[in-house]
This record gives sequence, C-alpha cells and structure tokens, in this order.
Amino acid sequence: MKAKRFFGLAAAMLLLSGVCAQNTKELKTHKDSLSYAFGQYNGENFFLNQYDFIDLDAFLAGFADGFSVRSSKVKDPQRSQFLQEFSEMAQKRQQETQQRESSFNRMVGQSIMEQNLRDDPQVKQTASGLQYKVITAGKGPKPTEKDVVKVHYTGTFYDGRVFDSSVQRGVPASFGLNQVIKGWTEGLQLMPVGSKFKFWIPADLAYGDRPVGNTPKSAGSMLIFEVELLEIINPGK
Repeated sequence: MKAKRFFGLAAAMLLLSGVCAQNTKELKTHKDSLSYAFGQYNGENFFLNQYDFIDLDAFLAGFADGFSVRSSKVKDPQRSQFLQEFSEMAQKRQQETQQRESSFNRMVGQSIMEQNLRDDPQVKQTASGLQYKVITAGKGPKPTEKDVVKVHYTGTFYDGRVFDSSVQRGVPASFGLNQVIKGWTEGLQLMPVGSKFKFWIPADLAYGDRPVGNTPKSAGSMLIFEVELLEIINPGK
C-alpha cells in the first residue's frame, strides 16, 4: 500500500515538471501523449490531496538527480527519515481531505433525503434511515437475509454519475443478502420477486466515510439504486 502511494505521488509530482514546460512542450509523438496523460491524471490527484508541503524547485532538482542517477544531496539515514516523514504527512493530508469530502457528501445526502419525504408521498423511510419507492410491485415471495438473490440494478451518486450497473453490463448479479452493504440487506427484504424499487441509502448503511471503490470525492456518499428483484435462487432455511 505504501509503495503504491509513493508511486502515485511520484507520478503526480512528475506533472509538476511539465507545469514548468507546458507552454513549450508539444505532444508530437505517442510517447509524448502517453506521458502527458499519465502526469496530468496523477497531477489532479496531487492537487486534490493538497500536497502543498513540497517545494517545487527542490523536488525538480531531486527528480532530475534521481532520473540521471547522479549522487544524492541527501544521504541515508536522513533520506529514509525524510521519506518516512513525507509518507506520514501525505497520509495525514489524505485523511483530512477525505473527512472534508465525507462531511460535504453527508450534508448533501441528508438534504436530498429530507426533500424526498417532503415532496414525494410515495417515498417511505424505515427506522434505520433507508428510503425506498416502489416503481413496480411484484407478487412473488420476499427474500430473507439468508437468501441468495438474482437482481438487475443501477447505482448512482446524487449528481447522477453511475458507479455500478448490471443493466449496463447486460448480466444480472447474484449474491447473498448477508454479503452486501446494510442498505441492500434491509432493502431487498422489502421486495417481492418481480418488484422494482428505488432506494436512497445513507452513508451509514453503505460505505460510511470511505470512498466508493476508486471513485474520487465519494467518501460519505448517499447512494441511489434502482433494483429489480428477478429471482430467489436458493431460499434460505
């Protein structure tokens, strides 16, 4: 994990050298474009995580020495101490950024769910805070927490971005109800087979203050799912 973080940060810093040359460097070859895309992508992450404790000129000097295999101006054990300090500072800054993102996303999610209850009488809310709306009412049995089910679903953030969809993949998903986020475990037990529901799942019933997969700025997100319950594969006992 630490190695991955250093790789990402080093690649992000590589963009900074490009910042100095962005008005002169032309992307003439495939290698140029590949390098730019790699640097720009990581540079966004560098900016979003606010690693402003790095001096650009000193970094570029060190990068040039390392890339050219010249002797380092900072020797071990001091070099290793600096790298450890850098890792700790980067981790702290990342945690601070994630906390801010989570607070903002939680506030937006709560506002949307409050508006749902005000504006749409068809939206119901359970004691846990899960919200749902019946789009199509099925007539089959309801699954229990021990069941394995087959569903089609699309998951989005509050701004409409799709982060996961069996519908887009064209293949239904199967899983045990005790293997998914709390909002799914609770919500699907409300659905008779053949139903299609819309769920608004607050962060505490989803991924908490963690990001959703690798999606940027998704910590603390309320998740919205449209779910169609196709089948109970092996009813629990």
